[in-house]
Amino acid sequence: MPTSRPRSSDVLLRPLAAVLRAVRASQGNLRGKRLLKQRFDHRPDDVFISTFPKSGTTLVQMILYQLHGDGSMDIPHINAVVPWLEKEIRAGNHRFLATLPSPRLFKTHMSYEFLPRAGRIIYVYRDVREVFVSLYHQQCRMGGWRIPVDDFARTFHRYRAMSGNWFEHLKSWWPHRYESNVLFLTFDEMTTDRERTIRRIASFCGIPLDESQLPRILERCSIEYMRRHNDKFDPRLHQIELQLETFIRHGKTGRWAAELPAAHQAKLERQTHELARRLGCGAEDPFGFLAGSARPTTGPRAVPEPAQNFR
Repeated sequence: MPTSRPRSSDVLLRPLAAVLRAVRASQGNLRGKRLLKQRFDHRPDDVFISTFPKSGTTLVQMILYQLHGDGSMDIPHINAVVPWLEKEIRAGNHRFLATLPSPRLFKTHMSYEFLPRAGRIIYVYRDVREVFVSLYHQQCRMGGWRIPVDDFARTFHRYRAMSGNWFEHLKSWWPHRYESNVLFLTFDEMTTDRERTIRRIASFCGIPLDESQLPRILERCSIEYMRRHNDKFDPRLHQIELQLETFIRHGKTGRWAAELPAAHQAKLERQTHELARRLGCGAEDPFGFLAGSARPTTGPRAVPEPAQNFR
């Protein structure tokens, strides 16, 4: 991995800025809302995967793609079949969006206020400590060298645009987690119980699940399979350094403990606990782990079953 330090801090932050620009359909909330309304004709059966970056977006894209057909990997990229909404809007690819067959599947990093009120929304929560480490690795991979953690942390906390930072993004979605057209998942649940996650997503989206196809879906949504097809998921247009790690890393939880410096861990935890307090998250809440240091439970206790009355 390259070790020489760029001469300017602007160069240091350039890889992260390049990724975040794709999210910025515009600067400012009002202008961003206008842009979305003017350039995107939503449909009532659209399905949106809404996450903060590096929270399990790609896995849900793959699950939905596998559920909606034969799931062949003879595709240029996962974003060709489950496109990144704000990136396509910003690029002016309106014809592409209009020609997608219904139900259209989108990924987005936008906060709640920007998305249309119609359609189904799958929101994925991931521990901010995991997100920090995963996003850090992505920026090092895209930049081709090891970014100092302190410099990355400043950018991580300052991030704004149409999703806000991690805390603002979660805060925007929290009041809507039990609404009938919102399925609130945790990254832990998705990675430790893939079959249950697939069944929940299929039920939520009204997709009949062919039991004979379940082994194929499970296998193709495994980290091992997705790593073998890394080029279908990697956002880079070209490989900057071939020796760098792949886009699909390990898909596990808890690795942050060995990588996240103590000072940054403490800051993230303080901010998370303060957010939990402001959200009124008590110990009895299914997401009560936000208020303490314990990790979320997985499986049936992680979140309540989604309401089934959405049409």
